[in-house]
Amino acid sequence: MSIIISLLASVLLTAPISVADTVKLDNRTYIGELPSGQGKLYHQDRGLFIGSFNRTVPQGRGIRIKADGSIYSGNFVKGVEQGYGRLFMATGAVICGEFSSGYANGRDTLYYPNGKIFIGVVVNNGATKQGKTYKNAAAAGVVKPQKPELTLTDDDFAFLESLGYGQYDSRPVFGDGASFFQVYIHPNFRYKESMVGKIATVHYEFVVGEDGKLRDIKIVSSTDEEFSKELVRVLKRSPRWKPAMKDGKPVPYLIKNQKINFNGSE
Repeated sequence: MSIIISLLASVLLTAPISVADTVKLDNRTYIGELPSGQGKLYHQDRGLFIGSFNRTVPQGRGIRIKADGSIYSGNFVKGVEQGYGRLFMATGAVICGEFSSGYANGRDTLYYPNGKIFIGVVVNNGATKQGKTYKNAAAAGVVKPQKPELTLTDDDFAFLESLGYGQYDSRPVFGDGASFFQVYIHPNFRYKESMVGKIATVHYEFVVGEDGKLRDIKIVSSTDEEFSKELVRVLKRSPRWKPAMKDGKPVPYLIKNQKINFNGSE
């Protein structure tokens, strides 16, 4: 029995793949046309990709479904979200517009879970001061996009389930549900004099406890120890989140595969 998942209507990917080859790599399996064409990529760290590929890497129009239930539908460049797209976040927020480096960056429309609308410049999935917030969609003169339906196979759903998909009533939420980085990390991150002019990339993860507090903060990898130490300091001081819910009760939830590209000139 197939599972129905809501996705962006403009991505018509339900047609069968004409030539199916299978390529298994370290943490991912690609099934589709080679060297380029339509296919599916089962990625243990990044979720399920469906769409256009070049040498097993997402390139062009496609979709990405993450284990937390969030869905990106739009353009990919070398495997990351780049160009026009729509992101349906697990928190209920929706972002439509320009994407780069895997996040909404540029001129975008941000639909908050509480009904408010931001139209303007978005950075790393979060609103900036370069735009305007409206009390609802009618006041903004926009219509919140709905997720049409796409049929996933049993294999697709089994893969997502193995990553934790569908095992929680709701996922943890910070603030208005848009961007933890833009709302909290960015304004509280202190750049020391020795960090000015440097660029760093930090991969990290943490657990949102049943009480909403962050714990088990872990730096997975970092190109600069000063940046990772400051990030840990900021995370330890985070306000409480709304915890994940399972069977009607708050439960701990691991948020992994997080990445920040820091620019010391900011």
